[in-house]
Amino acid sequence: MDMESTVSVSKGVFLFPNGFKKGKTINKKKKGHLLFEKMFKKDLWYETYKSNWEVIENELLELHNKTYSLLLNDVVNHIKQCGNEMSTLEGVIPSVTLLTGVSQPDHVSQFKSLVTIIRKEVTPHIALVNSQDAVTIKHLVENAVWQLMQGNEIMDTTFNEDMEENKSPTKKLKKNQCTMKMLKSWYHNNYLSSSPTKKKALHLNRPLVIIIPDFESFNCNVLQDFVMIISSYVSTIPIVLVFGVATSVSALHKSFPYNVSSKLLIKVFHSHSSPVYMNQVLEDIFLTPSTPFHLSGKAFELLTDVFLFYDFSVTGLIQSIKYCMMEHFYGDNIKSLCCSRDKLEEAVMDLSSDDLENIRQLMSFRPFLEQQDCRTKISLFKDDNFFREALYKKLNKLHDYLHSFYMCVRLLNIMVKDLPKNMVGRSVREIYTKCVVESITETIAFKDCMQLLKFQSQMKLVETIKNGLKIVNSYLQAASPVKPLRSSPTKNNLNSIVLSDDLGENFAKTLRVHLLTFLRQIENANPEYTVSSNSLPATEDNNENTPGSRYKLKEKLLKATRVDRVQSEFEMVRSRFVSYLEETLSKGLQPPHTQTFHEILCFKDVANVKKHIVGSPRGAVHTALSNPVHYLQCSCCQLPSSDSVIDTLPDVCLAYKLHRECGKHINLYDWLQAFAAVICPDEDDEHRHQDPNIQLRFTRAVAELQFLGFIKSSKRKTDHVMRLTW
Repeated sequence: MDMESTVSVSKGVFLFPNGFKKGKTINKKKKGHLLFEKMFKKDLWYETYKSNWEVIENELLELHNKTYSLLLNDVVNHIKQCGNEMSTLEGVIPSVTLLTGVSQPDHVSQFKSLVTIIRKEVTPHIALVNSQDAVTIKHLVENAVWQLMQGNEIMDTTFNEDMEENKSPTKKLKKNQCTMKMLKSWYHNNYLSSSPTKKKALHLNRPLVIIIPDFESFNCNVLQDFVMIISSYVSTIPIVLVFGVATSVSALHKSFPYNVSSKLLIKVFHSHSSPVYMNQVLEDIFLTPSTPFHLSGKAFELLTDVFLFYDFSVTGLIQSIKYCMMEHFYGDNIKSLCCSRDKLEEAVMDLSSDDLENIRQLMSFRPFLEQQDCRTKISLFKDDNFFREALYKKLNKLHDYLHSFYMCVRLLNIMVKDLPKNMVGRSVREIYTKCVVESITETIAFKDCMQLLKFQSQMKLVETIKNGLKIVNSYLQAASPVKPLRSSPTKNNLNSIVLSDDLGENFAKTLRVHLLTFLRQIENANPEYTVSSNSLPATEDNNENTPGSRYKLKEKLLKATRVDRVQSEFEMVRSRFVSYLEETLSKGLQPPHTQTFHEILCFKDVANVKKHIVGSPRGAVHTALSNPVHYLQCSCCQLPSSDSVIDTLPDVCLAYKLHRECGKHINLYDWLQAFAAVICPDEDDEHRHQDPNIQLRFTRAVAELQFLGFIKSSKRKTDHVMRLTW
């Protein structure tokens, strides 16, 4: 047992369970989920949120399988080949190095998929050993052998948190009995003791795979010893090693000396980088009109900045978007309108009068109201049925706008991504961030891009327009027709309502026709220039060679070289195309905040979620310990001032506030006396710190502060502790 696990300021009994079985317990995650379902299952907003997130989750799973399927299948095929072909070099271990990238949270799903495919197609005998379970070579061998011998009877708890805790392998095996010698004996008894024919077949299909997902976190000496041990058994047991390397292959070579690395036959596989996968997730799932929930510019910028500057975790990005989605829907029934277009009719009819009144209070409703005549304004406020019809039509217009908006974002990306010094952006994510904040067609960067587009070659422009047509055709295929409201009373006449911005499917069809026309014209246009020179004046200056007429000579030479250049047919068509593109994008790329009822579909409450997404654990711990009423909200912890102490504070808070008054080294006896003086101010100074209850409470508080990392034991003075924070 490692002695560091039993070193603490508080001396006491340390319990190490040996074979203790827990009773059947209810999974806390599942219990909390059921409680949440029970509380909100009848609310309109919760049903909409649940259905929307289920759709997104299924799309994420499909994208994950599609992204990693090719890579993981190549890895599995190589492992299968290594198991079928025994190495001709004695002591050389077939190995796979999977370059995973620096995002640790994303590795979990990646290795989970890898383990699932290997179990299904190659072998049930897989050992996945993390660095925290392999502090020494003894622990590493025991964990690896124990998992290999259990085979498909055990699943890694890291990837299966939802398993019942009382499930255990049917075959009891103590880890201290797991050695390489026992593994060899077990493998020969199970796979090599049959007839020669069966022996060969079983041997070829049952390699032993040991996966080390976090290579950089391991102790180098432990891994070196492990590789040397495996190399001595690889001639009799088909073992394959899989290393998950976050940085580069050079990290593996730097960790192993030549005598160790020469024992590894390494095949390297490159995983997708986190930014590439992040762009796929955003562009294919969240930045599409098919997803009803949309992020405002500031919210989207916050989430992408957290990804790019902090963790590179796509899993964290998805969870942050989910949190924003929960914040958007929570407790607000009008957000039930944030749904797909086919469910919009039913959602509008289910709204109550109070919900309709809340919609009337939205800031974006006022500009729409000001466009109507007096009679229509009165009907919108007084008649709920009339307002429902107007709301339904306007939300359909909003969906049409989003359809055109995302199509134009991708069209702009196709047009400008290859331009030099492109300030608009080279990915859909970057362009979306700019388009959703401001009217991008009025910016200098956009105008510069359009100017550069006028210099593109004929071949490049034809290719660009063809790619743009693919975008428009894909959006036309995904367009859904608009149905009239089922219970529209005949007395309500909506013809008087002003509904602007004719976008959606008609906009895409018109754009498609124009792109096809420009494509044909540019393909057939003549790229050659027509040049005509100015005729020189008939009268010649007789004094042109005289010394005083040098200025006139210069003018004459300039006139001789001056020509009038007439644009070619291709240039004229290209100029018309760029002008049409500017006009179309200026119509389709209006920011979402200019649209009526955009608050229903777009989340923009960034300030409320920022403190939860970008956490500050040190500040939170300091606030909790110095001012516990901030979280507990109880009257007993109310402090007259931030620096004062009272006896009703939690013990750890009291000890924390007292320790901040000390220097670098804290005398435990003085600390205890100050602690006792606050708890029992009326008792005698000599006897109150000797009270066993006070000593027990103080010892526990000090141990908690040590666990939190504020103090540690001092080796210079036995009765002192060292302060670790300022």
